[in-house]
Parts: sequence; structure tokens; C-alpha cells
Amino acid sequence: MIKTFATALLGLSVIATATPAFAKVINIEANGQTFAFKPAVVMLKKGEATTLHFKATPGAPHGLNVPALGIKNLVITQAGANVAVKPMKAGTYPAPCTIVCGVGHSHMAMKFIVK
Repeated sequence: MIKTFATALLGLSVIATATPAFAKVINIEANGQTFAFKPAVVMLKKGEATTLHFKATPGAPHGLNVPALGIKNLVITQAGANVAVKPMKAGTYPAPCTIVCGVGHSHMAMKFIVK
């Protein structure tokens, strides 16, 4: 009975969470004043589940599109956004900002390195 109840509670918490709560979380800031992502390079381990937490500083929204990592047309705002990734292929994946966010937009980019 207790096991069934705990399983039901666990199921409810998973349903209430937009992305799975993986043990590893990486915070990424999109800064519209400096037109930079911080950190600019994110290291990921092949096969390791990771939650990427994106948040923008006040100002314009930003965007990312890295299909190889499962990041598709992500809009980053001050409210923040979580994306669960589990990269299965090693490589370097460039990630330029996909939403025109100001005069420095063309220089706003980051990259993911999977090893």
C-alpha cells in the first residue's frame, strides 16, 4: 500500500514538472546588454542527462536552435526555460542567438561541446 501511494505521488510530481529533474543542472544567462551567453561554452558528457536552465536579463528575448541536442526554437525570456538534454553523439554544436535582439545580435552565440 505504501509503495503504491509513493509511486502515485512520484507520478504526480513528474507530471507537474515541465522537464525531468536530472541530477546535473547548468545555468545559462542570455545577456542583452553585452550580447553574450554566459557561459559561452557549455561542456556536456555523452549519454549524461542534464537540465539546461536558460534565463534572459531584462530586455529583448533571445532564441536557440540546436536540433542535435533536442533544443528546437527555444525562446529565452526573463521567466526562464528548462530544457532536458541527453546528448548521444560527441561533437561541437554552435548555437547562435536566433531572435534579433539588438545591435549586437550578430555576435551573440554560444556553443555546446559533447565529449
